Amino acid sequence: MPSYLHPGVYVEEIPSGSRPIAGVATSTAAFVGITQRNSDSGPELIGSLSDYMELFGPVLTESDHMGLAVQSFYQNGGGAAYICPMSTSATTSDEVFAGITVSAQGTGPWGDLLYIRISDSDSATSFNMELGTRNNDGTFYALENKYENLSLDSASDNYITAVVAERSSYINVVVNDAANYPSDTSNDGVVLTGGGQSAGVQSDYITFYEDTLRKFRDVRVIVLPGHSWPTTGSDIISATQSHCDKVKNCVLILDTDESLELANASVVNGLGLPTSTYTALYYPWIGVSNPLYHQDKNSAVDKTINIASSAAAAGMWAKIDSKRGVWKAPAGVEAQLSGVSSLAFQVENLEQDQLNPLGVNCIRKLPGYGSVFWGARTLATNADPEWRYVPVRRTAIYIEESIYNGIQWAVFEPNDEPLWSSLRANIGGFMNGMFRAGAFQGSKASDAYFVRCGLGDTMTQADIDRGQVIALIGFAALKPAEFVIVRIQQKVGEE
Repeated sequence: MPSYLHPGVYVEEIPSGSRPIAGVATSTAAFVGITQRNSDSGPELIGSLSDYMELFGPVLTESDHMGLAVQSFYQNGGGAAYICPMSTSATTSDEVFAGITVSAQGTGPWGDLLYIRISDSDSATSFNMELGTRNNDGTFYALENKYENLSLDSASDNYITAVVAERSSYINVVVNDAANYPSDTSNDGVVLTGGGQSAGVQSDYITFYEDTLRKFRDVRVIVLPGHSWPTTGSDIISATQSHCDKVKNCVLILDTDESLELANASVVNGLGLPTSTYTALYYPWIGVSNPLYHQDKNSAVDKTINIASSAAAAGMWAKIDSKRGVWKAPAGVEAQLSGVSSLAFQVENLEQDQLNPLGVNCIRKLPGYGSVFWGARTLATNADPEWRYVPVRRTAIYIEESIYNGIQWAVFEPNDEPLWSSLRANIGGFMNGMFRAGAFQGSKASDAYFVRCGLGDTMTQADIDRGQVIALIGFAALKPAEFVIVRIQQKVGEE
């Protein structure tokens, strides 16, 4: 309480009680799996493909599922994402060339794909060096511009350690013996060796979820590059699904095996898929440009490569969220995939008649639109129809997390009508903003949502005595127009 001691005018500011609730991010993704580079680092937040390449390097092998997934994510509108490497015992590739040691920047098996080619060495004052890799024919091709007139003299302007540190994003060089210059190598170069890692197992993923990822409350989507149902990693997928069910603030997007054709309902039923409202499945795999293909340097590889569609779906969720809102289904002709040249399997009406009722979200090629996402269901389509649609589940997560973050101020406030009234006002203001943005059914606010909080309504005196304040919030979920039905009747002429 202020003190009024001397005569005069006292100006006081009275709190209005308004504490607006800000909406949380809806599409921050977590990519959990094996990276080829820096595979022993913790979760790293990135905002673009270039951020990923700076930390984890470019795609150098078709088995780099993480790199290919992140590339697809950003091609289709992705934004913020956490890269969560899941490997142990990572080591660094290196090789000794006379008086120098060349090592890969970062741990992991990616360094074993790097080759060093040395030329024009006079064994006394200078030499040239190239960094590259080999194509499918075994031919060396450069990844960076040639380093020329390199010296082992630390006083030289072309001192190799300083030059490479300034220019290279792939390797480091340490001079061990400044008098021992390297000799020329063959034109195919010499490979770095010793890089490796051990893939994480189910227990590693469970520990990661319980000790680390649960603290990242802004994660809304989880993708598991390199893991598909049921062959590669169903135990890890199950652990991830259990995490989503436990924290109730993120959705797992999973894939089936690349070669598995979901031709009918019996095939799907035989997979034993999870039935969680926090899980969605997309099918089939998508064909994208092979980043290893180069017309001149590496023409022996295929121009396209099939990758899992989950990362593209996560990117599309982010794109639709930013354009239309989390309540808009990330499907339809607006959800055209970018960078997709083909589909592993063609899905027509006959197949989707079987797959859609089971919650399989199909990717289809439509005339005039290309490849589009043509489904927006969770895998709880039959087990829990209330949460059948992806946008309904994700809208609920958005509301829950936004309110959770926005009413922390209420903890330890006096549990009486002023608090209840403030909660109703602030939560109601947030819900009304969503209503005005078109997030709910109903032509007026009273039809779209309600917010209740008070003694005799949502609480009893016993609840108050236990230190509980209870608010009840309801909303009329906006469901997608999944089936657009046009009925045509011929009008018979009348006299």
